[in-house]
Amino acid sequence: MNLKFSIFPRNQSPGFVIYRVASKMKLGLQRAFGANGFEITPEQWGVMSALWEHEGVHQSLLAARTAKDRHNVTRILNLLERDGFIRREQDIEDRRLQKVYVTDEGKAMKARLVTIVTDFLQEALNGLTQEDLEAMKRILDTVVENVEKMSHPSIGHNPRHRRSRSVM
Repeated sequence: MNLKFSIFPRNQSPGFVIYRVASKMKLGLQRAFGANGFEITPEQWGVMSALWEHEGVHQSLLAARTAKDRHNVTRILNLLERDGFIRREQDIEDRRLQKVYVTDEGKAMKARLVTIVTDFLQEALNGLTQEDLEAMKRILDTVVENVEKMSHPSIGHNPRHRRSRSVM
């Protein structure tokens, strides 16, 4: 299928539109947290949200669940630990790994942060219907899948993006 879309001007490019939305949402959420007295970043929110869903996970699994690389997750966890929101414990079965847990202080801020994020999203997505949101999610999930297939040729077949293998 050949799609028709514009790459230039830049503001018509699908990639730029996605980037702009992500940047604006990140900045807006950061401001909402600050306006409500929280010194937390959207990245820290994402990690805390994943931990509230399931704590006691290894840092590498947490990285996968938050779509962040391990180095960024380590940096985020260092800040969250410094601020008393999480604690890390060495895995007794594999001493090379650390499990991450939410502290009482981290649990105490959950309800307030969820309210801030919910209010922010309500404003940011004003004018969209539930059907719009479902379509947006479906469309963006498809884009993510397509990009992942391009990055990992073994996931999907794309004859234009084959890696050559050399035999030594």
